[in-house]
Amino acid sequence: MKRSALGKGIAALIPEAPHLRSGAGAELPVAEIEPNPLQPRRQFDKSALAELVASIKAHGLLQPVVVSRAPGGGYHLIAGERRWRAAKLAGLERIPALLREESGDADRLALALIENLQREDLTPIEEARAYHHLRTELGLSQEEIAGRVGKERSTIANALRLLQLPLEVQELVDAGTLSAGHARAVVGVQGRERQIETATRCVKRGWSVRELERSLQKPSKRERTEPDPETRAAEDRLALALGVKVEIKRRRRGGEVRLMCQSEEDLIRVFRMLTRGSR
Repeated sequence: MKRSALGKGIAALIPEAPHLRSGAGAELPVAEIEPNPLQPRRQFDKSALAELVASIKAHGLLQPVVVSRAPGGGYHLIAGERRWRAAKLAGLERIPALLREESGDADRLALALIENLQREDLTPIEEARAYHHLRTELGLSQEEIAGRVGKERSTIANALRLLQLPLEVQELVDAGTLSAGHARAVVGVQGRERQIETATRCVKRGWSVRELERSLQKPSKRERTEPDPETRAAEDRLALALGVKVEIKRRRRGGEVRLMCQSEEDLIRVFRMLTRGSR
């Protein structure tokens, strides 16, 4: 049985016939192959690319790229740009390729997208941009996109929402500094400047997605009340002694002290400090 990694699987979009040329494969000149202008992937890890170059030099290019004929001559990559780049750097003059005739923009973009999704090579923003291109330039609905790439329609919708973020925040996601989960939470923040501020603060403080979501929740009336100077001073003093963030909530009778540990190690360390000397 054929393996289907994404629902329909890439085999459903690269039929064995009649699109492939007789013989299926060929050795094509590297210089005659151009990058796919619809390639959703924009970032290529330099260290990983260098490793692939070394492997190609030692063993050759084992997996063929997929190409279509370019209108002006030569070929456009459909899938395998990373391998093509590495082959060029390795000094190969010809590489194995599968030729697919008469590939439309929708198929070329879908194939490039699916290949990268299967390899988990796209950043969340690159993935969202590819979906956006399929929808706006090629007229596909979210349902049709979902069918092409083997994902739920809600997944496509959530990905597209990331493009509502300011470019400054999108760059943090592209760089891997901010996860897609963080970004989805920031989308719900009102106002461009506040979105940038929230994302930046999240990165600086190293918040988890849950911590970010908690920081965005509207506080209750009681929580909105700023602590008095004495309480704030007590929080700062205790935080300095324990090395963790401290919140003191005072009530008419008693109150509570919250110690917010960022890791298991912090939790164990604070526990030992508080129980030191006890039996």
